[in-house]
Amino acid sequence: MENKKQAHVLAMVLMTLWGLSYLSIKVVVEEINPVLSAFYRFLLASIILFIFLKIKYPAEKILKEDRVKVALGGLFGVSLYFYFENYSVLFTSASNVAVLISSIPVFTLLTQMLIFKEKMTPGKIGGAILSVIGIFIIIISKEKVSFFSSGTIGDIMALMAALCWVVYTTITSKFKGNYKSITITTYQTLWGCLFLSPAIFIFEPSMPSTKAIFNLLYLSIFCSCIGYAIYVYCLNKLGSTVITTYINLQPIISLISAKVLLKEKITLWQLLGSLIIISGVFLVSFSEKISLNNLEEMI
Repeated sequence: MENKKQAHVLAMVLMTLWGLSYLSIKVVVEEINPVLSAFYRFLLASIILFIFLKIKYPAEKILKEDRVKVALGGLFGVSLYFYFENYSVLFTSASNVAVLISSIPVFTLLTQMLIFKEKMTPGKIGGAILSVIGIFIIIISKEKVSFFSSGTIGDIMALMAALCWVVYTTITSKFKGNYKSITITTYQTLWGCLFLSPAIFIFEPSMPSTKAIFNLLYLSIFCSCIGYAIYVYCLNKLGSTVITTYINLQPIISLISAKVLLKEKITLWQLLGSLIIISGVFLVSFSEKISLNNLEEMI
């Protein structure tokens, strides 16, 4: 029980880090090609993670039967996800991407129900529905957001990124071996970096500003090295449905950070949508606990 409480806290910390990441991506991709910036980000993360893993856990190895799944995790969760996300942030607003990425829990629920036959409790279903309502309210409350505007490509790419993350989560949920989260994170990051490496031969590199470099370091160290390790840990402790529902917190954090850092206006409808999303997160996260308590009372 204590581990689950810790996982819930870490999940909220992680979503704060990732919620701020959209602003950093926006800064970086304005100076560096989106694919090339993703490669730089995960190249640095790979070096840091690999050194840490070999010093701290030198005996950690990936079993032969899990190697393909780890590689696929790197393909979908690193290279393809950030290909779509980085380009989506380039074409549309960072907060809009954060909102659209929040469609992940809906896709995850469907995947878990159809593929793994996971039992969907009323709390999980209700939380997902509330999340969709909150996302819809936030989208229609933003004057610049329109699926028929010039940002349509960015919107579609954000949804493609969400689908890639669902595939990544599904792959990472089940392994034959029992690994530390840092082990899976390291090898998936290495594979993701490898898949992104052709970018150095396709796009011409340029010298970014100090501001872009600091944002790239934030993305690499906090959002990739630390962030992915936390995500794998929380995935193991909470399950895919619960942890992906926490992703709904990202648009809230993006809206607040946009207000504080970029001085953007936040409307009453955006606040209402955010509160509904939080309610959805609460329902999904605590539905199992509530069901258990009700069962005990009946007995």
